Amino acid sequence: MQLHDLVAALDAYVDPYQIPDFAKTGLQVESESSADVIRVALGVSANVDLFRDAAAWGANLVITHHGLFWDSEDPDNDPARRYDETRATALRHHGLSLLAYHLPLDLHPEVGNNVEIARRLGLDVVSHDFGDLPDTDAKVGVIARADPPISIEDLLDRCGRVFGQPPAVIAAGPHQIASMAIISGGGAGEIYQAIERGVDAYLTGEGREWAPAVAREAGLTFIAAGHHASEVFGVQALGRWIEAQFPVETRFFPQPNPF
Repeated sequence: MQLHDLVAALDAYVDPYQIPDFAKTGLQVESESSADVIRVALGVSANVDLFRDAAAWGANLVITHHGLFWDSEDPDNDPARRYDETRATALRHHGLSLLAYHLPLDLHPEVGNNVEIARRLGLDVVSHDFGDLPDTDAKVGVIARADPPISIEDLLDRCGRVFGQPPAVIAAGPHQIASMAIISGGGAGEIYQAIERGVDAYLTGEGREWAPAVAREAGLTFIAAGHHASEVFGVQALGRWIEAQFPVETRFFPQPNPF
């Protein structure tokens, strides 16, 4: 399949320009030798180890959630940007192009990280109206329900199996969990909205030092599953969508990351 045809189809499905993002979205690096796409490597974050694995598998394109070239106030003097330029060189060396979808892949109603987390935990998504994105009307997270409610022990057991690691938890909410707010990645600050919404638990990727006290004071269970671990699901679901639509093979490459 032609690279630009696949990118156009994915852009139409993911709609990456619907909201502002602090990450460059869409096609970030294009290699001249990957005009035809047969295999697509999937990963959470763009890095050299992923590129090497993708090239060894024979991929033509890499799709990640965290790409390269994040927003910077001073791009010319940003060491992270210079580092990512080196990564882009490694991509081209391997004959790979890079496509990345950040926030739009968190909030997508079909293949988004947050709806996938709810599904894998056995919860029903009841609304997509949680978690403000600054300077926009977009909502990044979801509210999900357990019907019937599940015990905190059951929920944490499910989290361990879904995320592949035990989460950090402040079990300050009710013993029976009926409602949960979910935002993958770095959403600790949205704990206040979770409190206002009156849910029993709030799950995100990263914890913050101050979050346990807030959770205890509010009587809310706070779960930090790991930023990386909470964002493996969107690219995996997107890979399944690609294979259902096009004669392209996809493969997810896991990379150990406890954070």
